[in-house]
Amino acid sequence: MSVKVVSGFVPLQDNPKGVATYDKLGTELLDALVPHMEHRIGMFKHDIESCWMYNFLQWRRKQPTWSVSDNPEKNTLAYHVVQHQKSEWLYLSASFDPTADVYVWIDYGILGVPGVTVAVILDAINRASRERSIVIPGCWGKSPEIDSAHPCWRFSGGLVVVPREHIYAFDVATKQTAINQINATNNVEWEVNTWARMELQHPELPLWWFQADHNEKMFTNYPQVVYAG
Repeated sequence: MSVKVVSGFVPLQDNPKGVATYDKLGTELLDALVPHMEHRIGMFKHDIESCWMYNFLQWRRKQPTWSVSDNPEKNTLAYHVVQHQKSEWLYLSASFDPTADVYVWIDYGILGVPGVTVAVILDAINRASRERSIVIPGCWGKSPEIDSAHPCWRFSGGLVVVPREHIYAFDVATKQTAINQINATNNVEWEVNTWARMELQHPELPLWWFQADHNEKMFTNYPQVVYAG
């Protein structure tokens, strides 16, 4: 079974890490994966005006607030918009190339995460080739209590594995959950908060979670640690 890696980047000039840092990390990731992936890499790079949430907020014509937690410099409205683009990039990649069996989202700057190397990424990609469910690692157990003011680390966000047959449902559920929350609160949050709500609101999705952290365990624990709740 074949795997396609998907990643994406929208340059945000006000991000505290800087565009050049992310570009360097993403280029290193791409250069390292190309020899191993037989051209099965979907890499997106465009401006924020091409993001689905940007256009939804423009169409809505109502200025929202947004959650910043303890890092308002990083957690801008634009940042939240870009983070919510992941599901659409997966969908677009599957639309452009429907020949892969499994699509694996990997954050563009993942090589800046402690402990993450090309070797652990490739090992996880190899195991993902047999995946038939949507898989997102994370730090916390499932809970109906999601604090809008802070990130919900039920899911870490750096790795998402989606078989082709579930790509469309995952994208639709992500967008539906985010839009419903924005319409109810006029506030935009992190994509991981959206996914935590999505898990509760869309039990029909074949979604499973495994314990990880914001480090190499996002890759090394898959699928060695399995928790279906």
